[in-house]
Amino acid sequence: MTREEFLEELQGMLQCESALSADTVLADMEEWDSLAFMVLIAFFDKSFGLRVTFDMLKKCRTPEDLISLTNGGVA
Repeated sequence: MTREEFLEELQGMLQCESALSADTVLADMEEWDSLAFMVLIAFFDKSFGLRVTFDMLKKCRTPEDLISLTNGGVA
């Protein structure tokens, strides 16, 4: 998966209207909530075979931080 594909997937999962960049501040988004965390946990499991936790997601400040959780799964 490319960075652009990841950002597009993330935008769709969060159901946000504006385009996301790698340095978008997630906490500033109204869509960044516990429901988004649940969707992302399922996404990381299905797409990358990785188990991420609420605590791991809470530490993420930007989509770039989320990309780093993929352990190289995003090029």
